[in-house]
Amino acid sequence: MSDQALCNKWMPRMKTECARRSGRGGPCKTPEAMERQPQRKAASTRPYDPVASARWRRAHRLVRYGLTQADFDRLLEAQDFACAMCREPFKEGQAIFIDHDHASCPDEKSSCGECVRGLLELSCNTALGHIERRYNMARLYLDNPPGRALARVEQVA
Repeated sequence: MSDQALCNKWMPRMKTECARRSGRGGPCKTPEAMERQPQRKAASTRPYDPVASARWRRAHRLVRYGLTQADFDRLLEAQDFACAMCREPFKEGQAIFIDHDHASCPDEKSSCGECVRGLLELSCNTALGHIERRYNMARLYLDNPPGRALARVEQVA
């Protein structure tokens, strides 16, 4: 146990005090339960390689959306290396989001590959998500805003 103070909360059902270090989340545990708990492994022995990590994340993301790197590159080129929505060119190292039709593939973080619509930057991807979820509500509001009814009442008076 480290030199941090113990929680020491009273656990009446077990008639003992908590053996967890203070500030740690989770339910209180007895000293016996803490001993039975498998010890966490120390930090990985493999050094962190940011290039390899980024390459793995990119490949994993493409697989989730049913794309190959060649598909991704062709789509990026077809969009003139710019966001499909706002047409702003992507900057070096900028996150590029794969947009797909949620009606075809309802899983938010994956698709079949057939329903990929384009590549977006963060703000366009976020805005499109809000628009898709609230389109009907916004359309009802825009077709009949409350201010229009107020203007008609004032004209009559």
